[in-house]
Amino acid sequence: MNLDFLKGKKTLITGGAGLLGTSITQHLASLGKSVQSTFFSRLPPEHLKKYYKQYDFTKFEECLVATKGQDYVIICAVQASGVSGIRQSPTSTILPNLEIHAGLFEACCQNGVEKAVWVSSSSVYQETFHPIREDQLDLNKPPYELYQGIGWVYRYLELLAQCYCQKRGLQIGVIRTSNIYGPYDRFDDEKSHVIPALIKRAMDKEDPFVVWGNGNTIRDFVYVDDLVDGVLRVLNGYCIAEPINISYGTPVSVNELVKVILGICDHHVPPQYDQTKPTAVPYRVLDNTKAENLFGKIEKTPLQEGIQKTVDWYTSDLSRD
Repeated sequence: MNLDFLKGKKTLITGGAGLLGTSITQHLASLGKSVQSTFFSRLPPEHLKKYYKQYDFTKFEECLVATKGQDYVIICAVQASGVSGIRQSPTSTILPNLEIHAGLFEACCQNGVEKAVWVSSSSVYQETFHPIREDQLDLNKPPYELYQGIGWVYRYLELLAQCYCQKRGLQIGVIRTSNIYGPYDRFDDEKSHVIPALIKRAMDKEDPFVVWGNGNTIRDFVYVDDLVDGVLRVLNGYCIAEPINISYGTPVSVNELVKVILGICDHHVPPQYDQTKPTAVPYRVLDNTKAENLFGKIEKTPLQEGIQKTVDWYTSDLSRD
C-alpha cells in the first residue's frame, strides 16, 4: 500500500519488541520512515535496537514521556499470557492492561497525538461456531470462560477508546485480530503460542509428537505481515474508534496445522493428541467483510506459505539476533 501519509510524520510503536511491534518497526525503518519503538522486558533485535527505548507503561508518567512529540501512535503494548498461564492465574493480566492502555489513551490526548491505532483482541467475542462480524459482539453474553477476565477488560477498553474519540477528539483505530504468527514470534518453551511451539518441537524432531487437545479446535491464523498491512490501512483511513476485524478469515483446524508444520519441518511422525491438557475456545474465526468493504480485496498469505516463511526465519541467523 502507499505510505505517503507517513511522510514527515513521527510514529511511535508501543510494545515494539513483540511479534507485531517488531514487524511494524522493521517495515517502517526499511522504508526510511521516522519510527520510534518501545520495549519493556523483551529485548529488541540487535539490528533494530537503535530505534528502541525502554519504558514501563504501567506508569502514567512514562506514557506521557514516550508519546510526547509523536504524530502517530500504534499501541501494541500488552501483558499477555498463554492458555496455561491464564488457567493458573486468570486475573494476573487485568490490572497491568488497564494501566497500560488507559494510560496511553490519556497520554495521546494530553500530547496532541494526531492519530492512534490500538490492537484489541478477538477475546472480546462470545463463543460462536461461525465467522463472527464486529456487530455480532453481544455484550449480554460473556466472553468464552477462559477469557472472561481479559475479555471483559478488552471490551471495556474498546468502549474507553470510543469515549476518548467522542469526548476528547482522539482519532483512534480499534483492530480486533486473531492468532498472529510469523518471524519474531516467541519460540521459548515458557511463553510461545501454538505455531512457534509446534515448529520448535518439530525442528527438534520430538518423538512422540504430543499435541494438546483433540485436533478439532478451529482457529484463524493471521500471518504477521498481513496484519502489519491492516494496521497501516486503519491508521491511514479508519481512526474513528469503531472496531474492525483484521485476520486470515479462513478456518484452520489444529490437526491441519500440525500436518502442515510436520511436513515443512520434514518430521514424519504421527501426532498424538493429549485431551487431558488445557485448551482454549473450540472455534474462533473472524469475518473480514467490513475490512474488505473499506479497503477492497486484500490478499492474505496462505497458511503453507506463512509457515514456510516462519520456519525459514527460525532456522536463519536473524532469529538469534
